[in-house]
Amino acid sequence: MYQVLLVCQGGMSSSFIVKKIRAAFKNHNEEIEIHAHAGMELVDYIDAVDTVLVAPNILYMWDDVESICKNHGIEPITIPLEHYGNMDGEAIRKIIIGSKE
Repeated sequence: MYQVLLVCQGGMSSSFIVKKIRAAFKNHNEEIEIHAHAGMELVDYIDAVDTVLVAPNILYMWDDVESICKNHGIEPITIPLEHYGNMDGEAIRKIIIGSKE
């Protein structure tokens, strides 16, 4: 099972993307636990995940996010703007899976 945290501004769009990602995993009969939280809450949730996705709207926080993730042995993954904007759960699913291969 994939344990994923999507860090974002905490806005509405992230909850839609989480639903699309869950649906993409379900379509492939794969298990995922994914939640979205504001970037500033990363330290509160990072111990429960193995993958951290970074929404493009918080790239201004990249240095802090990367530092926290690396201190927990995780390489953060930026969601490409086109996948985020199109809410392309399947493309993001492929990124998550590719990060574990």
